[in-house]
Amino acid sequence: MQTGSNAYQKYTGPHPDAIVHGAMKGRPEGGTMKALAWFGSQDVRLIEALIPDIIDEEDVVLKVTGTTICGSDLHLCVHIYFSHYTPEMFLIYIFADHGEIMAMQKGDILGHEFMGAVDRIGKNVTKLSVGDRVVTSFQVACGKCVYCKKKLSSFCEKTNDSTLQEKMYGKRDAGFFGYSHFTGGYAGGQAEYVRVPFGNVNCLKIPAEIPDEAALYLSDILPTSYHCVVDTGVEKGNVGGIWGLGPIGMSAARWCQLKGAKRIIGIDSVPRWPKSD
Repeated sequence: MQTGSNAYQKYTGPHPDAIVHGAMKGRPEGGTMKALAWFGSQDVRLIEALIPDIIDEEDVVLKVTGTTICGSDLHLCVHIYFSHYTPEMFLIYIFADHGEIMAMQKGDILGHEFMGAVDRIGKNVTKLSVGDRVVTSFQVACGKCVYCKKKLSSFCEKTNDSTLQEKMYGKRDAGFFGYSHFTGGYAGGQAEYVRVPFGNVNCLKIPAEIPDEAALYLSDILPTSYHCVVDTGVEKGNVGGIWGLGPIGMSAARWCQLKGAKRIIGIDSVPRWPKSD
């Protein structure tokens, strides 16, 4: 599948509407960093990669200070084993066949949930300075297209150059960090440094009193769970049902509480949490 999807993308070339691309170049002075990279199904390696430099004038390069693994990262590999503890503290292994995202290439740097300190900025970056602590969106938005102006930036027309995705689905979503060339081929944040296009749009400054461990939730978990609740219209007095009690599911439960739901029902195929007495 990877061979065929990458061959099609190479044959058709980048989508003409994309104005930024996931290419990465090293710094003139050289230097390498540690990064987690995909090399195949169940094959993720710690590698030495080039430290990224500014490519476009609105780019920012971050020195990563916090990153985490998303459940959707499992879709980048197949036949994943993971484990957890039951209330009785027995270790159980679960076999999960998640399928596989197309257009992965060996050496792709993973990770779309990250934050860091601004290390370098392009000359057209006006809202950030070197040293600022920021958290990024998992998607790459241009801030200028019709979808971005409507606050529908996950459908940004300018940041995903995958012709394969448009061929298969008729449309393209935005580019995503660390999530295959099907979504633009951007290097992810499970590395010591990461390039962020359109830094004015995709980086949010974090106040000094907010620790990295809290700010990191803003990269994906908090906004995703928030929109799960808000976009489905949860209101005061409602009963809410949540399928899946991982970090996003638990966060969605909290948002339901804040919206005034009178009862919240959690449903999960895995006994993750102790039963209440």
